[in-house]
Amino acid sequence: MKQSLQTLKAALQSGNAVKIIAGIANFDLENVLQVAHAAEATGAHAIDVAAHPEIVQAVREVTSAAIFASSVEPQALASAVAAGADVAELGNFDALYEQGLFLSAEAVLELAEKTVALVKGQALVSVTIPGHLTLESQTYMAEKLEAMGVDLIQTEGSARLLASEPTVKSLSAAEKEELTLRNTRALAKATRLPIMTASGLNADNVALAFQAGASAVGIGAYVNQAGSQAEMIQRAQAVMLNRSQAVSQAS
Repeated sequence: MKQSLQTLKAALQSGNAVKIIAGIANFDLENVLQVAHAAEATGAHAIDVAAHPEIVQAVREVTSAAIFASSVEPQALASAVAAGADVAELGNFDALYEQGLFLSAEAVLELAEKTVALVKGQALVSVTIPGHLTLESQTYMAEKLEAMGVDLIQTEGSARLLASEPTVKSLSAAEKEELTLRNTRALAKATRLPIMTASGLNADNVALAFQAGASAVGIGAYVNQAGSQAEMIQRAQAVMLNRSQAVSQAS
């Protein structure tokens, strides 16, 4: 097993893993590499990039962290794994929401099953549970994913407005935080799988995710939208510091 994957697995088991997210739709290689450098410089356990072989290969050259490759297409995930990704991440689904597409629990489970069939044994499989689903549907999904052999699940913070054509409400950072922490607490009770809390997290609230039952956190915009490489590193350092303090207080 690759050292990057061993380190990630150990952090998940210890309940203190950190993933820095470049973005599922981020094909700006310069920005992605800046995010990767920030993850590497601060000791983050993983970086999440778009499931594109060239991006995966370029990121592997600059970091020893585990690489998550994200897509909503199982075949794209398989191609990214073949290029060196350590984890196939089905999701997130923000890009679909912007198109007015809201996948059902069964639709995501079908995609997850295809992903497991394509990459299991070659990489870990992570599945984002859509945040627009009811808590009942989310916990149902968690149980099914655990039985399917998925390795970890990721939360979302999103809200659906019920109408003839559902749309996602534009959420503040505080609202995203509230929803993803709520989802984390519910999922932690429903499954033994490691849970990665993502959406609306930053250095100030990362401890709350671990307190809610997360084994890992995914930090996206807080780092990848920083104005400079130095600021990315500074923010990632703050996340790692506050995560360490949260873990120390819990032990």
